[in-house]
Amino acid sequence: MTQTALAGRNGRAPGMSAVALADGTVVAVRTIGPADAPATVVLHHGWTQDHTTWDDVTPLLARTLRVVRYDARGHGRSDSGPRGSASLDQLADDLAEVIAATAPTGRLVLAGHSLGGPVLLEFAHRHPDLMQRVDGIALVATSGNDIGSDILGLPLAVTRLVMRALPSVLGPAGLVPLRRVTRVPAVLAPALHVGLFGPGAATSSNRRRTAAQVARSHPPTVAALALALTGRDLSHALPSLADTRVAILGGTHDLLTPVAHSHALATALPHATLTVYKGAGHMLPYERTLEVAAEITALAQPAAGSAVV
Repeated sequence: MTQTALAGRNGRAPGMSAVALADGTVVAVRTIGPADAPATVVLHHGWTQDHTTWDDVTPLLARTLRVVRYDARGHGRSDSGPRGSASLDQLADDLAEVIAATAPTGRLVLAGHSLGGPVLLEFAHRHPDLMQRVDGIALVATSGNDIGSDILGLPLAVTRLVMRALPSVLGPAGLVPLRRVTRVPAVLAPALHVGLFGPGAATSSNRRRTAAQVARSHPPTVAALALALTGRDLSHALPSLADTRVAILGGTHDLLTPVAHSHALATALPHATLTVYKGAGHMLPYERTLEVAAEITALAQPAAGSAVV
């Protein structure tokens, strides 16, 4: 891998490498940590976000593990890919290609925040050969079923109406030739109080850096993914995790993937550990950095017990 101008939406990506995927899409990758580490951690970010979601967690992981994080197609510094390629199946296959390019051998630990959770579940289902190398998976503030059904604490009747209207609202975004949401992320920051953060965590710094990520995302891609995720049921993928250690992390004040989704995953995966962070919102990598890093690191170590903190 060599540094490159990542052909298209957001220009050069200093300090990042490029992986060219099978369909020609080029994604931006950042790698850190000891080359002789016992395992490589591969981190997947959330919807409209990018690899910088993991900026606080990564240095803690890299003390003992090699860490690969990347921008999914249509996010961050990565290309958007061919029209119609924004799907959960495609993101799962992209992850497999990133692993092949950056960690072709050795043990793996995978962590997915928000959108990253469904991507990891679909990856486990579609790539059983690679799952043989995976020691553990962290599902961080995410869901495996009825995604979007209860966002922002709205009554189910209201969210059902919103979900029915979503195709007509988001569908046209696929036709808009915008390369990014906005070049002025500051206009987004004030709105990021709602749903993303627990009490006291919506600091100006957290809102600014989250807004910067959203601003870099590709409108047609994120619109297509929202439609693909809405109401998605990934129960078909859960048996693929039967032999893999899973850590499920949720926050009591998460209004985008409410903690009920974490409990549902734990019920469906009785061998998994469930950790619920009181007072935490959706952005656990920012809000509970030390704890999230410790949970991911532990997956590369001998099995640990469950906790509720």
